[in-house]
Amino acid sequence: MDFIHFFGTTGNKEVFFNKIRFSGGLYLSIENTNLIIDPGINTFYKYMDSNYKQKIDGIILSHVHIDHSNDLNIFVELMTNGGKEKRGTLIVPNQAIEDKVLQPYLSGFPEKTYTLKQSEKYKIKNIEIEVAIEHRHGVENYGFIIKTSKNNIGLITDTGYFPELLTAYQKCDILIINVPYNINTKPSPKHLDVLAVEELINAIQPKKVILTHFGENILESNPTVIAKELSKKYHTNVIAAKDDMILEV
Repeated sequence: MDFIHFFGTTGNKEVFFNKIRFSGGLYLSIENTNLIIDPGINTFYKYMDSNYKQKIDGIILSHVHIDHSNDLNIFVELMTNGGKEKRGTLIVPNQAIEDKVLQPYLSGFPEKTYTLKQSEKYKIKNIEIEVAIEHRHGVENYGFIIKTSKNNIGLITDTGYFPELLTAYQKCDILIINVPYNINTKPSPKHLDVLAVEELINAIQPKKVILTHFGENILESNPTVIAKELSKKYHTNVIAAKDDMILEV
């Protein structure tokens, strides 16, 4: 079975500190390729607790914020058996190297290390990763399209809304969208809200949408109810992710 495991579904410190939802990244096991994406706080513990037996083939980091990068270094150690095996692929923004979010001594551990560039394509074992577009989030940050034999899976990480998102993810069958807000009232938003999600669904018309990375704002409005309303309105399967949800793809 090919699947995506959502270790956690918040990046909001109040939500995490109050134990309402866990923070954590994604584990993808697709076409005999195993990836960790955005290994934030709690990801390593969740991965080890899940007792996955297969080796990790690649690690992808969208940006350096701690809720996405906290467990990056320990996963590089794990993927390479503490540097004893030169294996796996690491893909990170250049800022992660410049700011030493990736510890310098680890840079030579993976078999391949790449810095992200817009529109570039990277191969990790049997899967192609395309950088969809650089996002607008206050730090160097990118979204991805994960190309498999069955689907193109778009990962829209943290970003404020801008119209080019609609074309960047146009070829996606499945969209995973970070949406901390029901309604974003900040004058210079760095995250998406449900109105922006509606724009994306309407323009792209994916087969399936998974909402995640919730903040207090959207949790108060009940993301499961929101997802059901969006499904009905746009005739698309919209799912509100839950901690430790495993999605077959």
